[in-house]
Amino acid sequence: MRILYLCTFYHRAMIFRNSMNRLKQLGHEVKAFNAVVKNSKVDEKYKSIMDDAVIHKECFNKWDRFFYYTKQRKIYKSITSSCSVDDYDLIHSHTLLNGGYVAYLIKKYFGVPYIVSVRNTDINIFLKIPIFVSIANKIASNASGVHFLSVPYKEKFINKYVKNSYKESINNKSVVISNGLEEFWLTNKAEVKSLSNKKEIRILCVGKIDKNKNLKTSIKAINLLISKGYNVKFTIVGQVIDKKVLKDIQKENFVNIIHYLSKEELINVYRENDIYVMPSIFESFGRVYAEALTQGLPVIYSQGQGFDGIFEDGCVGYAVPSYNSEYISESILKILDNYKLISTRCINNSSEFDWVRIAEKLNNFYQDSLERERE
Repeated sequence: MRILYLCTFYHRAMIFRNSMNRLKQLGHEVKAFNAVVKNSKVDEKYKSIMDDAVIHKECFNKWDRFFYYTKQRKIYKSITSSCSVDDYDLIHSHTLLNGGYVAYLIKKYFGVPYIVSVRNTDINIFLKIPIFVSIANKIASNASGVHFLSVPYKEKFINKYVKNSYKESINNKSVVISNGLEEFWLTNKAEVKSLSNKKEIRILCVGKIDKNKNLKTSIKAINLLISKGYNVKFTIVGQVIDKKVLKDIQKENFVNIIHYLSKEELINVYRENDIYVMPSIFESFGRVYAEALTQGLPVIYSQGQGFDGIFEDGCVGYAVPSYNSEYISESILKILDNYKLISTRCINNSSEFDWVRIAEKLNNFYQDSLERERE
């Protein structure tokens, strides 16, 4: 099968290339079209994947984001002039609204079937604006398949945004398939962890220092633990996006901030800590939760967001209401009471994020989508 990925942030993530590589091993020919704003920069760590497997095009300017159809038509014009789209068997747009409409146009004018992935920006930004709900219904109803990274996003999209007349058909062609992990994490799993002293807790968060990672609520939860006699150290690894958030969290003497680490350095930080806590406000998937599992760290993650629903609550950690610091602190205590067993489950279940398994699921999804198109 010849598959064309339609992306808008291929140059800022490894997930697309990891997926492409595994699908190629299954016999597929996969290429990516990466549509970006003019003057986009490619970080040094992603330059190695900017090769002949990707068509990287600066299709639009920064003002086009305010004019939806203008931006989508510019992407459409660029993709149809850069490659022979009708040579492909399937288009996979990795966002519903920022690319899905382009896939819809390609099907309309070239007859190439497409599938769409529904992500955080679709659910939590675009679909909050009424005009995009009707556009989303048009795109999803004409797609051969709809892909979600999490169960909560599937349920929210279908129950809240899909028209009643489309609900059954869209539900029947929808799948939930999570992202995978770089092979590095799965080939370097840690040993099962145990706690020598339950009153000494080392908590970790890896992610951008911004409002979305909800660090202030994590700190409130930690202060509740400290008030109960626990000695807690909170390490945060990530790029500073919001200086006000940084200023607020730096006030706490139990906080240790590390601004950047390579994965070879980061793995040691995972192993030095006991529990991973990140009650994000929004999260499409949450790769870092999966990374934590490979190192035996139980995880605290957000209810109704990307990671929720992959495992039963209590299996590898707990889903928590993002702003409920008391609930978060109680969930941390529940982990402490059953720490070694949960750590064991974390390591065992981290294999769920092996791209080999995920590529097999995607392969089946692609085949089913094409079969559905022929019916």
